[in-house]
Amino acid sequence: MVKHIELLNKEGKTLRGYLTIPDNFNGELVIFYHGYTGNKSEHAYHFRNFSRILSNNGFASLRMDFSGNGESDGEFYEFTMDTMMDEAKLIFEFGKNYEGVKRVDLLGFSMGGGVATMLSAIYKNEINKLILWSAAGSICEHIRRSFDNGIKLENGHSLIGPSFELSQAMVDSTYHYDTFKGIEKYTNPVLLIHGRNDLAVDYLTSMKYSVTYPNALVHIVDGAGHGYDKLNEMNDLYNRSLDFLIKDYKID
Repeated sequence: MVKHIELLNKEGKTLRGYLTIPDNFNGELVIFYHGYTGNKSEHAYHFRNFSRILSNNGFASLRMDFSGNGESDGEFYEFTMDTMMDEAKLIFEFGKNYEGVKRVDLLGFSMGGGVATMLSAIYKNEINKLILWSAAGSICEHIRRSFDNGIKLENGHSLIGPSFELSQAMVDSTYHYDTFKGIEKYTNPVLLIHGRNDLAVDYLTSMKYSVTYPNALVHIVDGAGHGYDKLNEMNDLYNRSLDFLIKDYKID
C-alpha cells in the first residue's frame, strides 16, 4: 500500500511524499533523504525503485520532498540548511511514531547522505541502521562553490543549472553545519556505497566516513559515477543495501 503523506513544516509549508507499507510489514521503516536539487523519486528513479524492492521484502519506506523541492511547497531559493534539517527531523519523528513501526533506518543519497549523518549524531542509536549512497560530506562547501560559480541575478540569488535559484541565505546557513561532527557516537551499523568515478562527490569522502563511524562497511563500485546509471551498478546498489538491512552486521 502506497499512501500520500503531507506534513507541515515550521513555516506552514506542506511537504509531500509517499509512505509505502507492505502487507507483510516487518515493523522496520526506511526513511529516504534526497539529494541536492533532487526529489523523492531521485535520479534514475532510485528511491522509487528501492522502495518497491523494500516493500517486496517486508520493509516500509518513507520518501518526501524537502520544501522548495519536488512537489512540496515553496521555491528553491527559500531552501536552506536550516529548513532542510528542521524538516529532516520532522520527517524522522513522523516515521518513528507511525503506527506499527518498531525500528527506523535512514537512507541518504548525496546531500541526503550528509543529512543522514548529521541526524545520526543527533538521534544516535534511535536509528537502527544507516545507509549512505554517494554521501556528500562536503555538501556545505559544494553549495558555496555553486553560488560563487553560478550566474548572479539582480535579486542577489545565483542561478545554478537551468532553473535553480540559490540564495545568499542558503550560503550563510552552511557555516552552521558539519556533516562529520559527533558521528563517532553513532555505534549502530553503517553501510557506505560510492562510485569510484564519482565526479560530484569524491569516493574518498565515504572512506573518511568509514573510518569515523565505529561500525561501518564501505563498498566502492568500480566504474560507477555519482548516479549509478548502468544496470549492473543499479543492481549492485540495491542488492548491497537490501542485504545490509536483512542481515546482522557488526565490525570488530
